[in-house]
Amino acid sequence: MDGSNAKAAGVEIDRVTQLQDSIDEQCKMLFKSLHYLHKRAGMVQVSSNIPITQQNSNAEDAGDFSLRTQEIATDICRQAKKIDALIEALPGASSSDSELEAEFQRLNAENKQATLELQQAKEQASNLSDKLSAMLKTIADSAGKA
Repeated sequence: MDGSNAKAAGVEIDRVTQLQDSIDEQCKMLFKSLHYLHKRAGMVQVSSNIPITQQNSNAEDAGDFSLRTQEIATDICRQAKKIDALIEALPGASSSDSELEAEFQRLNAENKQATLELQQAKEQASNLSDKLSAMLKTIADSAGKA
């Protein structure tokens, strides 16, 4: 599923997932093209010392084979350009090392702040839970005496 189909379906796919999907597609294209070349290529004598002893019964005629290989090459190049565009669109792909380091430091500081806030919220929740437990125990004890 490419990005346009994902948006049409109401799902936003992140850039890394798009890149992974495109690379997977490129691998499939390369595998299928090698399979096609292996199965459909006609035998050609490359040396007069080595005769052709067996013909490929599934071979396509040279003209069709040439057209198909051109289409395959075009598709592979188009997919490679798509992958390059996705890589260029990744955050930080055009940033310098110092900019990336500054962004990392900023994110690290945010992470530390969020961790501190989480710890404070956890302590507050624990204190409230202890108070609630004490109140419930008091209520239960009062109800048991009455």
